[in-house]
Amino acid sequence: MRSFVLRAAAAAALSILSISSAFAAQPLLPAGGQDQIPTRLVTLPAPQGVFEHQPVSFAWALDPNLALGDTPPFLAQSREYWLTVQDRELQRGVPLPMSAANALIRVSPAPGAAALRVDDLRVSLQGRRVGIARSADAEALRQAGMDASAGTQALRLGSGSGPGKALLQAAHAQGRYVIHVFEPDSPITLKVQANRSRALAGEPMRVAIAAAGARVGTLRANALLVAPDGRSQTVEVRTAADGSQYAAFTLPTRAVAAAGLWELQVFSEVDGIPRDARTAFAVAQPTARLAGRYAVDGSRMRVSLPVQVASPGRYEARGTLYASAPDGSLRPVSEAHSAAWMDAGSGTLVLQFQRDHLPPGYGAPFELRQLEFNDQTRFGTLETRERAARF
Repeated sequence: MRSFVLRAAAAAALSILSISSAFAAQPLLPAGGQDQIPTRLVTLPAPQGVFEHQPVSFAWALDPNLALGDTPPFLAQSREYWLTVQDRELQRGVPLPMSAANALIRVSPAPGAAALRVDDLRVSLQGRRVGIARSADAEALRQAGMDASAGTQALRLGSGSGPGKALLQAAHAQGRYVIHVFEPDSPITLKVQANRSRALAGEPMRVAIAAAGARVGTLRANALLVAPDGRSQTVEVRTAADGSQYAAFTLPTRAVAAAGLWELQVFSEVDGIPRDARTAFAVAQPTARLAGRYAVDGSRMRVSLPVQVASPGRYEARGTLYASAPDGSLRPVSEAHSAAWMDAGSGTLVLQFQRDHLPPGYGAPFELRQLEFNDQTRFGTLETRERAARF
């Protein structure tokens, strides 16, 4: 009897040790070059509004035969430019450099400016009048799904249009106007692409600026960084060894109350032809971060992630479980999300994967990939890890 009790006690102890080791904290894998990891935290008040405080956790199965990958940052491609002019300029004639025929010109009055009719507008090229193949007023543009202010006129140039410096005149102009020139058939395209689509306040960013086309020559560009609240600052544009350019800047650390994306607006000339483009990206304040560790309960397919919180809010973790296929390769089998309200201090989010999401023949070793940590109350992505854990 005594021997049986000892053996039972030993078995219980081994079971406890096994459970304890299952929950032993381990460091997350080292961050990769494209991962986003907060290096500092900021203290902000909880945003105004009504937010869900109940924790939520769910998961769903993935098709292991489908490859997963991140969406690359948006590539802006422009064959257009904008000008803001006063009435006297428009009365005398505004030069509009063109690289191709059949350009579209839109003239929009600013608040307080006089509305123009299509008959008020005259376009000439090298002293000869250019024909207007088609026109549309503000109402027609709105019916086509475009946002157009009252008094806007859009023209599509026809006979006599082509490369050169066109002249746009409106004798009855009164006030300030915005002119938009779009050349759908132009051989010159400005391309602008940020090195990432989301970042943290205070981090450096780089935006590539390049011209493409059959007759591309000298590129000159300047750029403006615009916050969601409308405040802006100029940023430095540098020239790379291959002749392309890029804007290199550090995002401000100040918090912006207005919701929305940040923009980099690029204004350029390619061999004398203006080209404007803009690209947008999300900027988050580092209000919390993953603590750099994780714990696994293999029997229940649970991954626990400790969190350091500097600002109260609702935080979310999401990740993809990769399992070993019969051929030894790692394939995605399950996606899990978990969210909870947290006050300043420490907390834990648990990704609860499902064992029945494992296809037959799939099992350990596992990897947690595409781990993302978000501030739901402020709509910010705080941390991303392409490969987070292996167990």
